[in-house]
Amino acid sequence: MKLTYLLVFLLLAVTTASAQQKRDTIHRVSKEKKVKMKEELGLDKKQAATLQATKKNYKQKESQLKLDSSLSKAERKTAMKQLKKEKQQEVDAVLTPEQKEKAKALKAEKKKDKKNKKDA
Repeated sequence: MKLTYLLVFLLLAVTTASAQQKRDTIHRVSKEKKVKMKEELGLDKKQAATLQATKKNYKQKESQLKLDSSLSKAERKTAMKQLKKEKQQEVDAVLTPEQKEKAKALKAEKKKDKKNKKDA
């Protein structure tokens, strides 16, 4: 019986440590992407701060939509699309035309890479 409890405890400990490690990796990669995007688009501090605030604001709105049980699946999907469109408009308002073109090219490249990974 004690052996069973010990095995369950060890299994939980290993699972928790693994999840923590994965979360730390995700945060590191996310931070690296932010720095890379800021450098590649040539964002100034004000633009970067505005974009970060916009992202945070829309993340909260997305979370609220996901938790809203009064919406049907179709309504939620429509609302999410609208929210994404609004977010993109706010981002576009912050970027210069050159930065918009660079962002569009980076997005297309990312999509292409994702497709190539999927096909491989």
